[in-house]
Amino acid sequence: MDNDTFSTGLLVILTVLGLIGLAVVGAGAYVLVKYRVPLRGVVTAVGALAYLVSPVDAVPEALFGPFGLVDDGGVLIATALYVARLVTARRAAGAGAGTVEGEVVGRGDARQASRARRRIGR
Repeated sequence: MDNDTFSTGLLVILTVLGLIGLAVVGAGAYVLVKYRVPLRGVVTAVGALAYLVSPVDAVPEALFGPFGLVDDGGVLIATALYVARLVTARRAAGAGAGTVEGEVVGRGDARQASRARRRIGR
């Protein structure tokens, strides 16, 4: 294999990986904006992405093979659950002023929604 073929193949592979990464970041940004995720959810998602891209791992793949991916999966799952909880809390706080899925909200529920809004920084 000559040098030009190798460098061209490497450039193509790196370009494809870059485009895939850009698509993942774009899709993540779209979801964060669409569901109005609070700032701490955005920071959590960016931190998780940085951990996944980082060569530093709690359980390195080089030593433990496929078991090294367990910590990466754990970070992904924990981040997804945390951001989903933030989105749910924000939706409940936004809906607390009037009705919740067609039900009339009582005074106690409105106060709880008000507290939830303050907790999530709205």
